[in-house]
Amino acid sequence: MRHFATLRDRATRRLTRETICATLAGVFALALGATVLCPRTALAQSKPSKPVVVDPAAGNIPEIGLDPDVGDGTSRRTGRAVTPLVVPVPFKNTQLGWGLMLMGGLIHRFDGDTTIKPSTGMIGAFYTENGSWGVMAMENARLAGDRWRLRGMLGHPEIRFDYYGTGEEAGEAGRSVGIQQNINMAQIAALRRVANGVYLGATALYMGASIAVRDTTGLGLPPQAADTVDVTLFAPGLQAEVDTRNDDYWPVRGTLVRLKGWFFGGDRSFQRYLLNWSWYAPVRGEQLVVATNVNGCGATGNAPFWALCSIGAGRGGLRGYTQGRYRDTVMTTAQAELRYHSAGRFGATAFAGIGQVAPTFGDIFSAKVLPAGGLGARYQLTAKYPMHIRLDYAWGRDGPLFYFGVSEAY
Repeated sequence: MRHFATLRDRATRRLTRETICATLAGVFALALGATVLCPRTALAQSKPSKPVVVDPAAGNIPEIGLDPDVGDGTSRRTGRAVTPLVVPVPFKNTQLGWGLMLMGGLIHRFDGDTTIKPSTGMIGAFYTENGSWGVMAMENARLAGDRWRLRGMLGHPEIRFDYYGTGEEAGEAGRSVGIQQNINMAQIAALRRVANGVYLGATALYMGASIAVRDTTGLGLPPQAADTVDVTLFAPGLQAEVDTRNDDYWPVRGTLVRLKGWFFGGDRSFQRYLLNWSWYAPVRGEQLVVATNVNGCGATGNAPFWALCSIGAGRGGLRGYTQGRYRDTVMTTAQAELRYHSAGRFGATAFAGIGQVAPTFGDIFSAKVLPAGGLGARYQLTAKYPMHIRLDYAWGRDGPLFYFGVSEAY
């Protein structure tokens, strides 16, 4: 009887997940239809109102690992009035599987200058096919003519992923254990413009995390006992940004640089540094563009395994490798992509790159090179803004992987 009860419970949980996935897929289909077919649909009110803006590119795809990113908000040009915003973000993640993040919010302004990007406030949730889910609220504010950028985020994700171990040998072995990670987090950042397109500032992060092993069928070794206890972390940090891109959705020229440094204390003491540098140049006008990206990450001190650097994770992650399969104290990736866009709404890409992980910075120069490459297709959702659905098929040393999302990889 106990056996049958267990089977019944599993079937119930599976049915619940399938029902939720179907519901979320239906919501996304309706929102996407509104984007493509009815982009000027207004809220039903007793008096004239502003159209609802549907912008899937305003949100970031959920990730595993330690890199909370509030994002830049919407890049839609709006007037002075407050405008409702809907953000449906479908995605295919190498660890989480198929998922949907659905957010709602307001596009607003703290001053009357309509020539700069607006501020964005949003709340929402996500769910994935492997049972991961989360809720979040965020604000991306631009003040004083965009001289100041204030960002805040509250979130509670519960993520399920596979842990392969640490180091390139563990990644090559391909053996894993299933992990459940629950996190409460809060982040705030304040950046000031010090030159045209250049921002410097400070940030602070609170995180309470719990880790548990949920599945050992992958035949991998579990994390160290010290990495599976509940921890509370506080981290002040520094952040720098350089953004000279001519467009957020389909940049043709310019550069985007993000540099972050976190200094964690609390139950664990360690530091974490991130560098993401993208550069864009036209080959033949806006129709053919070359885009390059360099990622660097380093973790020092008593960092838990989930705070280490991993191939494929975060903004500009190298496609072709499962997130977190190759992780270590130091990580570098470099990639290039040729992007083509037709005179209509369709486009295509070809990309290639390499990645490395190592236990120290000095070892990165002798670490094994992980090559990757692939092809992609694009479809522009709206005629006015070059915002795309992205389908990529990438190859790495361990086999092919499929990616789906909104907006470019970097």
